[in-house]
Amino acid sequence: MSYVINDEVLNEIRDKAEIVDLISEYVDLKKSGSNYMGLCPFHSEKTPSFSVSQSKGIFHCFGCGVGGDQITFIMKRENLGFRESIEFLADKYNIVLQENTNVNKEITDKKNRAYSANKEAAKFYFNNLRKSKNAYNYLLRRNIDHKTITRFAIGYAPDSWDSLYKYLKGLGYKDEELEEFNLITKTKNGNYIDRFRNRIIFPIINYKSKVIGFGGRVLDDSLPKYLNTRDTIVFNKGKNLYNLNLVSKESNRKKIILVEGYMDVISLYKSGINYSVASLGTALTEDQAELIKRYGEEVYICYDGDSAGIRATKRAIDVLISKNISPKIVNLKEGLDPDDYIEKYGKFNFEVELKEGLNYLDYKIVKIKENYNLETSEGLSKFTSEAAKVLAGVKNPIEQDVYIDKVARKYNVSKDAITSYISILNKNNKFKFKNISQEKDKEIITKIDKNFIEARQKAELQIIKYALYSEQNYEAIYEYIKPHEFKSINCRIIFEELTEIYNAHEDAKNILDNLKEKKLIDDLFIKELKYADIDIYNSEAVIKELISTIIKDELEENRNKILIEIKSLDKDNLSQEEILRLKELIEKLNELNTKLKISQ
Repeated sequence: MSYVINDEVLNEIRDKAEIVDLISEYVDLKKSGSNYMGLCPFHSEKTPSFSVSQSKGIFHCFGCGVGGDQITFIMKRENLGFRESIEFLADKYNIVLQENTNVNKEITDKKNRAYSANKEAAKFYFNNLRKSKNAYNYLLRRNIDHKTITRFAIGYAPDSWDSLYKYLKGLGYKDEELEEFNLITKTKNGNYIDRFRNRIIFPIINYKSKVIGFGGRVLDDSLPKYLNTRDTIVFNKGKNLYNLNLVSKESNRKKIILVEGYMDVISLYKSGINYSVASLGTALTEDQAELIKRYGEEVYICYDGDSAGIRATKRAIDVLISKNISPKIVNLKEGLDPDDYIEKYGKFNFEVELKEGLNYLDYKIVKIKENYNLETSEGLSKFTSEAAKVLAGVKNPIEQDVYIDKVARKYNVSKDAITSYISILNKNNKFKFKNISQEKDKEIITKIDKNFIEARQKAELQIIKYALYSEQNYEAIYEYIKPHEFKSINCRIIFEELTEIYNAHEDAKNILDNLKEKKLIDDLFIKELKYADIDIYNSEAVIKELISTIIKDELEENRNKILIEIKSLDKDNLSQEEILRLKELIEKLNELNTKLKISQ
């Protein structure tokens, strides 16, 4: 949504957003003469140097020099752009902004309807919790008291096919919009039923305090254990975090903990730890990392200790590092998740574990160590080589030197040996780079063969048609290809929708009509899909061949991209950072070449 922002709007914001009241929500201010003083929220200090002038409507820190008005404060504190800060304050102080006439009013109205419907659904679920003795007692058994239930607006979806549907219909909402907002689902018979049934409901609320979606948990051992709102016009699970609405209101944002689920967040909160967030049923995304960066100075990853949790932790580390966030990793004893750990050991011990959190490099090295027997010469040698590869990728030379020394002392290995090995890796990579032939350079710059591109497009189209034909075909495909790996945006949209539908055990019969109605795919693509050939009698063999075509094309494209980047570094006097990047590219190139040989 876009709004007209002019001097009139800015003056209204300054008038309504009284600066002392606003900043007091983030900083503990005390009267000092004609001004107010407090500890600066933008740098660490023990003596207050942060001054707010009520009469002038400005703030200034005598320690770090930052200053400005209400808008500047929100921009810095919430890490927002100018326009976003205006919208943030307007929403907070009920200031009506004039919509930009170029913006699609239909979309704006639909979003408002979605927010409204979600809000009513949240009320419905919340009120129904107290009516269900079984659901309410379930939460009490999990040590979630009434105060916490109210704080998180936890509710209950009745064990009924259409109770929410009837309730919202009574408020004037239409079948089509409720289905689009993913509050109800259309059955094979054309009937509408509630998406969430007999589940504890966790409303997902954004930083503007708007309900954008829901998560539902079963009360028994049935599957799926958790069911989330699919992406809608107001909700994208990869761009939101659970509990962000409460964390955004906390004045002290020194720490933020990334956990896996709703119950982890709630258990930490009721124990007094009010700075955790959870990703919403997805691996951590770059958008979520940006949100975490906005709301926490020190970032901790505290995922489950099982194999899936370890994989998720490694991915989260890489995503956070790409956003210049150096996380610490919390390994809870006995492999417990935060919810179970808090229940068993309490807040004090959890905070001890937090203080002992591992730097991400320590974590990676510890995980490497688990693969080798350091009591043997061979095991120690292989471990040191792998650890050196990790350290070779550290961009900061001071940090790299510190960790080389640390690994050398801790594992009784020569520091010079590690340093020399990293140097050899860099030299070898530079040598390999210099020996790439001119003929290969031309091959890099040349575009991928047109026939191969067409083969990829045809393979994707056929793959989608097989996936639509049966859930069994879909599962065989999903094992090797994930939605984001489709080049065709139409194919990706359909495959992502199929993933949601099959995971929710819903019917996929009307998927194309629904996507067409939402204007996510068009008639032309549907016609192309209709004429795609499939062999339902030999589907298993054909699917394997199609998967092979797509994987090989993906490998070839990645290989060409790497070669192009390597060529761009073809110069003398490379910086340390460029040398490390070159090393990384050569390793990836060798890995891809090996995979391509296997796929031949």
